[in-house]
Amino acid sequence: MSPTPATLGAFGDLVDESIQDIFNQRADVPREMEKYFNVENTSSYYDKDSSIVGGGRAKFASENASVQYDAPIQGFDQTYTQKKYAYGDKITQHVWKFGFEARRLTDFVGGMMDAVDNNIETCAADMLNNAWSTSYTDDDSQTVSTAGGDTVAYFSASHTREDGGTAWNNIVYDGTTYNMDFEYDALKAARKTATAIVNGKGLPLGINLDCIVAKKGSSVQDRYEELMGAISRNYIPGGDENDGAAKVGLPKALFLKYLDNDAYWYAFDSSKKNSQFGLQWRWSEKPNLLPAELDYDTQEYRRQVYYFADRGANNMRSWVGSEGDNT
Repeated sequence: MSPTPATLGAFGDLVDESIQDIFNQRADVPREMEKYFNVENTSSYYDKDSSIVGGGRAKFASENASVQYDAPIQGFDQTYTQKKYAYGDKITQHVWKFGFEARRLTDFVGGMMDAVDNNIETCAADMLNNAWSTSYTDDDSQTVSTAGGDTVAYFSASHTREDGGTAWNNIVYDGTTYNMDFEYDALKAARKTATAIVNGKGLPLGINLDCIVAKKGSSVQDRYEELMGAISRNYIPGGDENDGAAKVGLPKALFLKYLDNDAYWYAFDSSKKNSQFGLQWRWSEKPNLLPAELDYDTQEYRRQVYYFADRGANNMRSWVGSEGDNT
């Protein structure tokens, strides 16, 4: 008599609703990338970010005079193309029968979610890791664009202006040195750089940097904590002055374990973390756990988790960055 094949019912704990509940709980946990990306949902395979630049200056109108009308101009475009990312786990019948215990159900689901979360956080952080280039090749050998709508790198001294005027810069610059290493004078330079950023018609945009981003455990994090400690006591970092003037420090910081470069650091205006400015993440389908499958030939139990998303940026005026090498 032929042996009876295993059924999905034999893997009851891995099929019932409890595994879906555990998955949903993990999937709803906020991710680090949501703190520095604008995250939105889309139902389109191609999601086009197209902008219109207004922002001219109102002018005095004397009595009975005609109002002077300004004409908005076409801004830059960026297209987000949905990509699928997936991960699967399988368990042999022998492992299930002799080695798998119900208490390991959470670990099984957690392992799949860890794989997904690691991919999401890596994909997000790599946009900053490669932000001085216009593209890079990811771990899946796919070419990923890190060019904004103006076709230059996210951090550049020659960002094209929409009205064809003078290019603008978002590399930390004090008037002499670009890519300043993270010190007290560089904090001042970051603020100076942000203040000089203009809109598409050349008017001051009013960028107010309020958050530093750098690699977790980096020399930048160490120095940031030292600088903030001195500033909190009104001391000028690196000196003995205590005149109450050391107020340039940024109050918030994100130190991310998925960033690669010890010396790189960034700052952004969190009030402009929206669909117009900064890094963008577009979901068409958030992480989803597929129904269980059983291969009747190998009697392996399989589950798969996947998501559809894309990331990028159109307008990086709300960010400044530095490679930290003073070049």
